[in-house]
Amino acid sequence: MALSFFQMLAVVLMGVQLGVSYAHFMQIPGKLSLPIDCYILVQNQVISYKVKLAFIEIPSFVSAILATVLIRRQQKSFWLTLVGLVCMILMLVVWAVFIQPINQQIDNWTPLTAPSNWSTLRYQWHFYHLLRLAIASLGMVALTSSLLVDKAKSRL
Repeated sequence: MALSFFQMLAVVLMGVQLGVSYAHFMQIPGKLSLPIDCYILVQNQVISYKVKLAFIEIPSFVSAILATVLIRRQQKSFWLTLVGLVCMILMLVVWAVFIQPINQQIDNWTPLTAPSNWSTLRYQWHFYHLLRLAIASLGMVALTSSLLVDKAKSRL
């Protein structure tokens, strides 16, 4: 019972993270056309997630870790769950190493103090969010598959 709960929780929370990543993807065309003053406003005030995502990512890590530990005897499901957990970790690494430093720079910008390479930083920010989207997609497929693989085997 605990295993099913933590597996399902990991899938649902990875789905939320995938949704956030997909939202960033959908914003690209509109945000790339914004002038610097509007871009700063949108980036810092309109779509500011900041700490709110920790309420999703921390429970997703915990649930994936617990599911991985509890499912360790079921070979295929274990490896798929582990892939999902690794994807969650990679998403956090991409955010901490690449995205957050750009966020911190943008937090201090005004239209007059933005660096001359602000558009390059904007493209980098979007690129790293696309990378997170790819990682989240892989993680979602792995975690969802981990729910199905042993069940399909038992039906045969």
